[in-house]
Amino acid sequence: MADTPQAPGKLKKRVRDLLRFPADYDFEDLKKILEAFGFTAEPPRRGSHWVFYGPNPRNPSEELQITIPVKKGRKVKRPYLKRVAERLLLEEWLQRVEEER
Repeated sequence: MADTPQAPGKLKKRVRDLLRFPADYDFEDLKKILEAFGFTAEPPRRGSHWVFYGPNPRNPSEELQITIPVKKGRKVKRPYLKRVAERLLLEEWLQRVEEER
């Protein structure tokens, strides 16, 4: 598995909140999670879709692309949260971090 970030309290809290899969999630919190996992953001040139590039946790030699549409009020919808959680293996990461305590 790719190098994953250490788990400062705020990152763990953000991941826990994301894994509840709320109907709307704050884009800035999602962006901080992605950046903590080594992703860089490409803001939209036009429209509302942000593109993030970073390491694939399943195959570190591959780059992963995640596209997130951001709606009014800077919120991200549930299906995109599920996609991020699946691609970054967030449930496994959180479980591993909490076992280390």
